[in-house]
Amino acid sequence: MIDMHDVAELPNRVVRTTFQAGARLRHARVFHPRGVRLAGRFRATSAYEPWFGSGDRAVIARQSKGLGSPGGVPDVLGLAFRVLDGDEHPWDFALATTGRSALGRFVITPARAWATARFGTLLPYRFGDAPPVWLFAEPLDTGDLPTTASLRALDDHLDDHVIRFSITADGLGHPPETVGELDLRRAEPGEHRTDFFDPILNHPADVALIPPVVNRLRENAYTGSRRGRTGDGAQPAT
Repeated sequence: MIDMHDVAELPNRVVRTTFQAGARLRHARVFHPRGVRLAGRFRATSAYEPWFGSGDRAVIARQSKGLGSPGGVPDVLGLAFRVLDGDEHPWDFALATTGRSALGRFVITPARAWATARFGTLLPYRFGDAPPVWLFAEPLDTGDLPTTASLRALDDHLDDHVIRFSITADGLGHPPETVGELDLRRAEPGEHRTDFFDPILNHPADVALIPPVVNRLRENAYTGSRRGRTGDGAQPAT
């Protein structure tokens, strides 16, 4: 007799096993294997303070290249960050360079430079009972950012600069609104106390990532990638 639960779980097992094997083979994350550790603060606008809390919120973050391409070769660039929510629980975000149009926001897009990179969540969030929105991170000081996709150039830039982003929420059919401002600097030794950012696992109970079926597959990809790394599964977050 066919166990329908096993049948339903088959895609999740395939994704988990595939990413576990890929991480074991690569000895690193399947995607975004190398990056720059960051720390800083996030300040929410008044409309989003019920979820994030008021004032400056401490943040740890990471910027990375999706395929780990060498030097300044264009790549899908990533921005992940963790902030404490209004209840002091970890809240993770993982964004990649995407388009901004109604269809383009679903598509990861290689970027030629950190100065021109625009980051999106690919899939929408639902805050409470509000309509779903996509979150985007727009760099505020584009004239100062590196005009290449090199991680070394980004790291050198952090010697003398803070990287600032405006975080916006953009739904379909209504204007985008500002969620808050994210300011990032190079993290100090010991300040970066996590090796992974998992937006499926770490978010407030009243904030939903949708659709659930896609996020279940995504969570299995994250889990497989973490399990597949060598040693105890905690690769340096570089």
